[in-house]
Amino acid sequence: MQALPEGYALTLEEEPPGTFRAELAQRIHAFHAGTIAPWSPRRFGIAVRDAEGALRAGLSGLLAWEWLFIEAVFVDEALRGSGIGRAMLARAEDEAKAAGCRGAWLDTFLAQGFYAGAGYAEFGALPDYPAGFTRHFLCKRFG
Repeated sequence: MQALPEGYALTLEEEPPGTFRAELAQRIHAFHAGTIAPWSPRRFGIAVRDAEGALRAGLSGLLAWEWLFIEAVFVDEALRGSGIGRAMLARAEDEAKAAGCRGAWLDTFLAQGFYAGAGYAEFGALPDYPAGFTRHFLCKRFG
């Protein structure tokens, strides 16, 4: 391991508190402040609930730097193929377009066919993440 300057210690922190990640983000954004637009993300969720109010499908998204990042999408197995996934994706894209976004991006290791059918194209891949699978990175530019 490379030596550190005198007076400094490198430590591994198991399960660091949320404040650790927040401080890192704050310092990174301060460093970038002179060259990149300010980081001002806006999170949103789209929910599909049954008559009892149980979540049956959902999408979480993040709008930042004029792009939509699709963080997570889930549709109950019994509802897959019903169009709910496409409807949520379209609603998220509409929200992004209304906010002035240029496009959307995401990563997946099982649903690349679903996203390709919705107009997303692969721009990168990470083999064996997780082992035996490939993590696909896809994006879609808005017209």
